[in-house]
Amino acid sequence: MSKITMNAIANAAGVGVATVDRVLNRRAPVRAATEQKVLEAANRLGYRMAPVVPVSAEAHSAHVTLRMGFVLLSKSYSFYHALTDALRQQTQPLHPAGSEPRFYWHDIDDVAAVVASLHKLAQEVDVIGLVALDHPLIRHAIEQISRQGVRVYALFSNFSPCGHAGYFGLDNQKAGRTAGWVASHLLHQPGSVGVLVGDHRFTCQESCEISFRSYLREQDSSRRVLEPLKTHESIDGGYHATRQLLEEHADLALIYAPCGGIEGVIHALRQQPQRKVALICHGPVKEGELALIDGTITVMIRHEIEDMARQLVRTVQQHVEPGTHFAQVTLPFEIITRENL
Repeated sequence: MSKITMNAIANAAGVGVATVDRVLNRRAPVRAATEQKVLEAANRLGYRMAPVVPVSAEAHSAHVTLRMGFVLLSKSYSFYHALTDALRQQTQPLHPAGSEPRFYWHDIDDVAAVVASLHKLAQEVDVIGLVALDHPLIRHAIEQISRQGVRVYALFSNFSPCGHAGYFGLDNQKAGRTAGWVASHLLHQPGSVGVLVGDHRFTCQESCEISFRSYLREQDSSRRVLEPLKTHESIDGGYHATRQLLEEHADLALIYAPCGGIEGVIHALRQQPQRKVALICHGPVKEGELALIDGTITVMIRHEIEDMARQLVRTVQQHVEPGTHFAQVTLPFEIITRENL
């Protein structure tokens, strides 16, 4: 009789190979319904399970290992380069000997590539961390993968309900209104306000923009807040969007940029220093400290990337059974000026 492979069992059960591995080798719990599907498929194919050796819950938890994978935005933007390093450092100890976290990076609007990477990772890992647009095709993929027993966590930008296991990021309404408060204290003369976002489907930035605009509507109703321009989370996109604001609005007084591509925004502003346009951005950003010191960045709302990675590791260890808990982890942010670097 030929050997029964995990691939064959996974195909018969309609789940990923990683899920079959967790069930057959008892690496970590899965949902009861998923476990039953795997066991029934294995039984139909003639796979013989090793005898169960009872262990305490404490002992099991201490020996749980997880395979993790991540789909992030392009590493060409320094924020995601730093995020990759933090996630790799924090999640490596969870992996079995000889394995390491898997990473894929895609442009923000390459939806098909994101979906393909999600399905590929679902065959290889137990947990996926994802930074992506709130797009129907991506949500559909998350639903499918979650039903296979793989947990998907939204990092920094949440999704509409789609069966994902949790969200790690800022309270973006609070971040946007904080930026509005800062802007209202910086703007002492008439002038328009520009807003930059990576994409309108990027829910974290959409919430920041709405909340920023809402605060100024309440506190500075005569202030003109322009319609947002897209940076596509790229340096080139940030540069061209900023140039467009500068060229089309002679009265531009401030830019709020809760997005990627800030290096490009900085470059465009430095080319016209006589304009004296204030910049409130999110970070960290490569060479952001220098931009704060020379006044190109006025205020930075800084994400705590390392803290997010630590919180993610802590959570995936605690909530090892998919579908039983939605992890909502709201992370703090820092308000940085050149005076508190």
